[in-house]
Parts: sequence; structure tokens; C-alpha cells
Amino acid sequence: MTTTADAVSALRRYQESAPWRLGDLAALADELLTIAGAPPERATSERSLRFYVTRGVLHPPYGRGAGSSWGYRHLVELLAARLAQQGGETLEQIASTRQRLSEPALERLVAEALGPGFFRPRLVREASVDAPALPIGSGWQRFDAGDGVELHLATSHPLLADPVRLNALLTQLAELTHPPQES
Repeated sequence: MTTTADAVSALRRYQESAPWRLGDLAALADELLTIAGAPPERATSERSLRFYVTRGVLHPPYGRGAGSSWGYRHLVELLAARLAQQGGETLEQIASTRQRLSEPALERLVAEALGPGFFRPRLVREASVDAPALPIGSGWQRFDAGDGVELHLATSHPLLADPVRLNALLTQLAELTHPPQES
């Protein structure tokens, strides 16, 4: 017998693979719905996601322009929206539910609807305790996010080959570690 906690735990494993680009978020949500037995009638398009943001169904992305990214919060909101649409709810009703429910409550709602069986490890980058140690002499790249915050990546890390995602990560890190100044 599975519990809500099992389902929430399975859903939270996807935090490890965030952030995503817009198209990747849409594809992941559609795949999760399909695996859970609730395939979308039509694939979720990037245009639909942008429309959802304007209607209050989804929070805006992190960052702006080409460097914007989408996180776990967006995945949960998108899954909730697609499930609600399948249940016949309007975008206004969906936006109202998103605004009314706390993030953990929305997460539980989605996890219960999907069940814990949807988790697929191949979609999540997992750390392994058996991972080989970095060879001696392997290099690191250091990125300063300001005010004593640094990000260190091994020179072989795939983010170094993807400047758009790397910039999005650094932007998010700077925003998270530097609270907005009060005026």
C-alpha cells in the first residue's frame, strides 16, 4: 500500500533535475502524465506555457529572456493545471486553486493524482555514493556570485558546455543569496 508521503517523495525527486528550459519542462510534464496513465490530449507547447503565465496558472520563470529557466515549482503547477484541465476546469478555476493552495498542498494534490509509480530514475540526475572520485589534478572552474558566494564546477561538468543554463543557474544563485533591498 502506497501513501501520500511516498507519492510526494517520488515527485520531489524531480527537483534534482531542475532547472529546465521551457520545452524541456513541457516535455517532462507530458511524459509524467503519460506514465501515470493520464496522457494529455495534446502535447503541451511552449506557447501554452507562456499563456499560462499570463493567466496566473503558472508563476513566471526565473530570469528573463534566453537565460530564463523553470524549476520544480513550475513542474508542480503545470502538472496540477494539466490534471485540472483533464477534469474540465477552466484556466480561471485553475489559477484560483494555485493561488489559494500553498505549494506543499498543491504538491500533495499532484502527487496523489499521479501516485508514486510515475518516478523514472532515468529522468533525474542522481548522485551515487559509488561515483568515482575525481582524478588527482582534475580542474575546477570557479564562478563568483558575489558577497562571498561561489559556485565550483569540475571542468568536465556539462553545464560548462551550456552557457545559457549556467547563466540561469548563476542568476538564480545570486537572487537566492541576495535578498531584495527594502526601499
